[in-house]
Amino acid sequence: MSKPRTAFVVALGIAAALLATSAFSTPAAAANNISITLFGSRAGGWGLTNTSLTTPGPLLTVHVGDNVTLNLTANDTFTHRWFIDYNGNNVSGGSEPTSPNFGTALLWNFTVSNVTGTYRYRSDRTAGPGDDLANMWGNITILPAGTTPPPLGGENTVLIVAGVIVIIVAVIAFAAFFWRRMGKQGTPPPPPP
Repeated sequence: MSKPRTAFVVALGIAAALLATSAFSTPAAAANNISITLFGSRAGGWGLTNTSLTTPGPLLTVHVGDNVTLNLTANDTFTHRWFIDYNGNNVSGGSEPTSPNFGTALLWNFTVSNVTGTYRYRSDRTAGPGDDLANMWGNITILPAGTTPPPLGGENTVLIVAGVIVIIVAVIAFAAFFWRRMGKQGTPPPPPP
C-alpha cells in the first residue's frame, strides 16, 4: 500500500474513532429546577389541587441535585410540616429535608441530596386533635442525576447521536469514493474546469 493511501486510511480510522466516541458519550445532566404545588389536610391527605386530596398523596419524582420549590398550602385549620422520611421513623430529623411549619401557605426550597430510592413524604404535626401521620403521606422517588433524558427544549441527545451517525456515514462514503479512485491505475485526473 502506498504512503498516501496508508496515511489516508489511518486518518480515516482516527476520525471514525473520535466520532464514535462522541456519539456514545452523553454530557452530564444539569440539575433541574422543579416546582411542586401540594395542598394538605389532616382529614384528606395531600393533593396537587385543593380538590384532589388523597391518601396516599400524589407520587413525586425528582433527581439527585434538583432544586425543588414546594408551594405548600394547608386546606384545614391545622399547622403542618412537610418532610421526606428517609429512615421511616415517622419523625423529621437529621438530614431529612423538612419545611418550616405552615398553617396556610408556604413557599419553600431545598436541594435533593444524594439519597436515591422511594421514600414517604409526610407531615409530622400533632397540634390539635389527632395527628397528620395517618393521612398526610405520599411517596417520593429520588432518581440518580441524569437517569432520564432532559425535557424537550434542553439538551437533545437523540439529535446529537443521529447527527454523529450521519457524519460517520458521510466520511465513510467519501473515503470509499477516493479509495476506489486511487485504486484505478492509469486513470487520468479530471479535466480542469
